[in-house]
Amino acid sequence: MIMIIEPYPAAINAIERQLTEMGKESRIKDVLKKAVNETASAGKERIHKETKEMYTIKSGAFKKSDVIKKAPTSSHLVATLTIRGEPIGVRKGYQSRTNGKRKGASAMVLRSGEMKELKINVGNSVYKAFVATMKNGHKEIFQRVPGEKMKSNHKREAIKEIVSLSKSKAAEIVYQRNGLYTEFQAEFIFRLLKHMNAVIGG
Repeated sequence: MIMIIEPYPAAINAIERQLTEMGKESRIKDVLKKAVNETASAGKERIHKETKEMYTIKSGAFKKSDVIKKAPTSSHLVATLTIRGEPIGVRKGYQSRTNGKRKGASAMVLRSGEMKELKINVGNSVYKAFVATMKNGHKEIFQRVPGEKMKSNHKREAIKEIVSLSKSKAAEIVYQRNGLYTEFQAEFIFRLLKHMNAVIGG
């Protein structure tokens, strides 16, 4: 996911007009650059914080450093926030419980949700999720795949790791649901006025 933070034309025109009238047109790009950069920094903090608030995603699975900020330059007054990441294993990335004697492994992805047993029903069979450790030491929650046989043992059904949302997709949903585009624009105006007033008063 990539979030773009840039000054919209009306804001550029307004600041250009005001600073030009005061003979300070040389400071226009500097003011815009600072406002965009500070908005991107605040946006980085916010998208990380609100994603952690909405989902049970663990700190080790989604760090602030996973939100990569590309700062604006004087020749390119645009900042970007990029969040990369593959789908995360449920056990590694989200709140979960191991399987018991009667119940399969459970997980809770949304903080507003509840812990749910991970299982699927196919015909008269119930496939419950379970915690297992692979030969390479990878420990996760897995589930049998109905109708698909293991390559090493054709008498047993294959298993697959259960994954949930990637941190990128989780952040994208938060960005859209929480209206962060509008919030970032409001943040930008606040920063813009702050730096413009500093130039005017300087």
